Amino acid sequence: MMYKKLLISALLISLVSFSFLKPVDDFSSVQLDKAFARSITVFAIVRTLNGLISVLQGTEVYATPAGVGVNFAVGQILDPMNDILERFSWIMLMSSVSLGIQELMLNLGQTQLIQGFLALSALGLLMSLWIPPLWHKKGFNLVFKTFIIFSFLRFFVPLSILLTEGIYTYGLHTQYEEAKSSLELSQRQTENIIHKINTSQNQYKTSWLESLNLNQQIQSFKLKMQVLWNDLKLKFNHAIEYMLTLIAIFIVQSVLFPLLFLWIAMKLFKWLAHINMADSLKLSQV
Repeated sequence: MMYKKLLISALLISLVSFSFLKPVDDFSSVQLDKAFARSITVFAIVRTLNGLISVLQGTEVYATPAGVGVNFAVGQILDPMNDILERFSWIMLMSSVSLGIQELMLNLGQTQLIQGFLALSALGLLMSLWIPPLWHKKGFNLVFKTFIIFSFLRFFVPLSILLTEGIYTYGLHTQYEEAKSSLELSQRQTENIIHKINTSQNQYKTSWLESLNLNQQIQSFKLKMQVLWNDLKLKFNHAIEYMLTLIAIFIVQSVLFPLLFLWIAMKLFKWLAHINMADSLKLSQV
């Protein structure tokens, strides 16, 4: 059947031609770089928050004017933030590893070796189709499976990257930008609160000697510190919410979707590898 031969030939030529198009690879690389940039940006914010927590862990608001103690512990405020930062670090590690693997596979698929074997296997299929003495059903099936293997190596990662970035652009971009901006705002607000705490403590230590009403000074200081601690706790709780949103986004984009696409591709690959293509297309009759 001539139309089958023409259709298969057109498909083979199109795939091989497509494999040599550099704009496709360049666009995939750009999208992968954007994913890396998002990961680095968020990780930098989180590291800054981690640094702020380290500063707070080494800070204890404590003063003993005239034997009267004023003490504020911060451990209970920092524990939830420490837990989520630890989990976030693992998520970022998984995300970075996933992106790194995708970059390696993308570079592998772009090599002349993969492109050359893909073209050679396609040429073998075309020769089997159009040169009758070269037709052999088992040979055709073997070359076809070889073609499938190199097609998988060549096209899976770029296609996976494009699909993942498309889903991010139209489904996750808004949530990412909102969470990132809010987390940056929480970082700046936290830095401001820490500055106020340190400033208030220093002012208190230098002003209590000049105060005529020491008890009133202490109560005023305690009230101010309590307000600042409550505000700090609120900012940390908000930061945790934004981090949870970012964790969900990075898991979906960098882990779940690539694994889903890989699972689908492996199922398709397994089906194509076991199918008798010559019999399925009835090519022995052409």
